[in-house]
Amino acid sequence: MKGIKFSSNHILLCVSFLLMLLSFLVSFPTGEMIVAIEWNGIAMAFVMTMTVAGLRKENVMGGLEKSAQAFTHTGSLAAFFAAMALILSPFITSLFALSSILPLAIKVLRKREREELVPSFAAIITLSATGGGTLLPGGSWQNIVLHKTLGDESFITAMLPYFIASIPVAALAVFALLGKRTMERTYITEEIEQEKGNKGLKMLYVCFAFIALLASLSLFRWVDIVLFTAVILLVFDRSVYLKADYSFLLSTIFLLIAGSCASPVLSLFTESGALWKWAVLSEIIGSYPVAALFGKSAADPVTLLKAVNIGTAGTVLSLPALAAMSILKKEERKAFAIRYTIVSLILLAAFVILAVIFS
Repeated sequence: MKGIKFSSNHILLCVSFLLMLLSFLVSFPTGEMIVAIEWNGIAMAFVMTMTVAGLRKENVMGGLEKSAQAFTHTGSLAAFFAAMALILSPFITSLFALSSILPLAIKVLRKREREELVPSFAAIITLSATGGGTLLPGGSWQNIVLHKTLGDESFITAMLPYFIASIPVAALAVFALLGKRTMERTYITEEIEQEKGNKGLKMLYVCFAFIALLASLSLFRWVDIVLFTAVILLVFDRSVYLKADYSFLLSTIFLLIAGSCASPVLSLFTESGALWKWAVLSEIIGSYPVAALFGKSAADPVTLLKAVNIGTAGTVLSLPALAAMSILKKEERKAFAIRYTIVSLILLAAFVILAVIFS
């Protein structure tokens, strides 16, 4: 029973492990292959994992609930949470930004007795987090595993148009999903609890988020990043090691090994029309697995980067959308899926147009 429960709660981790084992049938990993794995991405994933665990532990996002009191219309409240998701996603990944902001938004809506708006708010926040995650290497897990493969190509130069395009789409989503309710007033009927957490540790984990950003810009070696993070946490907050969720970090390692072992087979898949093949595959199995599996065999990493970010839109299989589904109540998921799919298809159309223009 425990094994079944673990598998259901960590589906991506289990699938990644199985894919790694299957890839051994193509070629068994050698020492040289392991050394050649994208350890820079793994190091960044480690820092991000510990950063998010610390931010949650110290309730850093709790201040957003208090800030939300300033917004008395449903439209402005939705825009506030959407803006926070858009701004935070590049630094702590779209997945973790969504997982932090959406529960706060739901809590505020329930306090204001507007729970019927939860599916619409969830769709708006998820869309904003997805768009925001395209800007920086730390914006999504697919960006983390690919950012070092670009060589001299500027990550921001390649992805800035996609980030800019997501802003008006997110603004449109607020009006499209709320309609006449955009201008309705909404009030808090309960007192806001005082946020908890150690201020010094809060600043420490905020600094870690910027360290991850600096690491993505090749200012540090990956070994130095891991050692620095590990030592600082051992000295100042070793308890965070027990609170961190290592499933995505381990999944990254398994998928990168699988991609390296199976690269002779995977390279045949994208001999021509690579961008659209990768984008479609991302719609089917998710952008993160595609990035990790094909990162080693891709002849053009920039094209792969664009493809997997295009593939995050238009589907509920992206990590932020799946996270939103897990946060929402069972009766809210269908309404969310419908609303999110509608606005996400608009975002997908904007991304496809940009891909055509810049191809």
